[in-house]
Amino acid sequence: MGHDKSQKSWNTLYETIQVMNGVVEEYKSKYNLNFSVLATPVEGLSGRFTRLDRRKYGVIEGVTDRDYYVNSFHIDVKEQISIADKIKKEAPFHAITRGGHITYVELDGEAQKNVRAIIKIIKVMYDEGIGYGSINHPVDTCHQCGYKGVIYDKCPVCRSESVLRMRRITGYLTGDLSTWNSAKRAEEQDRVKHC
Repeated sequence: MGHDKSQKSWNTLYETIQVMNGVVEEYKSKYNLNFSVLATPVEGLSGRFTRLDRRKYGVIEGVTDRDYYVNSFHIDVKEQISIADKIKKEAPFHAITRGGHITYVELDGEAQKNVRAIIKIIKVMYDEGIGYGSINHPVDTCHQCGYKGVIYDKCPVCRSESVLRMRRITGYLTGDLSTWNSAKRAEEQDRVKHC
């Protein structure tokens, strides 16, 4: 059970990162260098580690049975969870991952059409202590007529299927997912929208 539903899992994850911070503090003193814990998706490794672990340990349900690992302290991309709950579950980890972190929420509509909702999300992120927050939403452009907005199958204006689908993955805005590795494409495909 994931740390979005299990307090025991959440506590274990939090305590694990605290142990990592203890090692970091020890290394800072020992080597006089600025080590820190970084909550990162490590884009280039996101599929590689899963493949290596699958070879070594086999297929483990909920662990190595997909092409990617869930990023750092993030709630599993497949979990249905409200925007506020996702932010509240992930926020405490920002204070203990001083090398960097991100919390994102996925929207299914056009952000510019609901500015009040965006402001509410930003306020929750601020109130909970999110260091770096992202509000992901689709921004599609029809190659044929230039229409911009959420395009599901075909352009609502000219019915073209030639569409640039702009998505944000791991903190980066990307237009064409084909340049991303298969693991990150699989993760983007699995992401649920938060409400």
